[in-house]
Amino acid sequence: MSSLGIYIIDQGLSAEERVLSYLRVNPGATPREIADALGMSLTSVRIAINRLRELGQVIRSSRGGYVVRVSQDAVFNDYVHSTTQHPVSNDLLKIIDELVSKVSSLESRIERLESEVRLIKKSLPKMPTKRSASGDVDKFLSTLRLRGVMSVDEVRGLSLERPLDDYVSSGKVVIVGDLVVCPDFLNSFKSKFPIKVSDINSLSSEEVKLLEALVRTNQVYLFSGVEYRILD
Repeated sequence: MSSLGIYIIDQGLSAEERVLSYLRVNPGATPREIADALGMSLTSVRIAINRLRELGQVIRSSRGGYVVRVSQDAVFNDYVHSTTQHPVSNDLLKIIDELVSKVSSLESRIERLESEVRLIKKSLPKMPTKRSASGDVDKFLSTLRLRGVMSVDEVRGLSLERPLDDYVSSGKVVIVGDLVVCPDFLNSFKSKFPIKVSDINSLSSEEVKLLEALVRTNQVYLFSGVEYRILD
């Protein structure tokens, strides 16, 4: 390293060779760090890194920098020589070559998958969450949205952030008989009417509970013993 903070590397080397040489000594370095150390432009460093990645000589680290890929041939050969004193047979060398090829292929696939996952995460919309007046997520409403219905007794046994009547008056929940119902769940269920008696078995347990509560509160009636209808 010079007094100016420039990493001294033979200027006769190509950009790729200079970057590769630097990464061998400084694994995990970012393109900006490499550019500053070698006195190269950031664009030149990025181009060199892309070429080295295409050649399979460097890979991106989990922290965003780059490292030199360890030679798989060297790893396997060291293993073979350390575990046997006999010459390596051609068949074994062929197997090793196949394994090296498969490992390299897997590494490339992993890099592509990681890149695709990052793109997918960026494209996903942020899901809105119901929050209480204090700004914290209301656990009761979150639970009710997941389940659809809860019994009044169960809800009254919870540590609610405010009285149940406040949730009802604000339209956050609906009371149907002895059930506390999520409005979205109720509207979705009502859209299924009329419901034939023969289709009851296809309903979820929460939907069956809600149907029974609607019948008990005279909001739904059984028509001709064939299907359930909403009372207009």
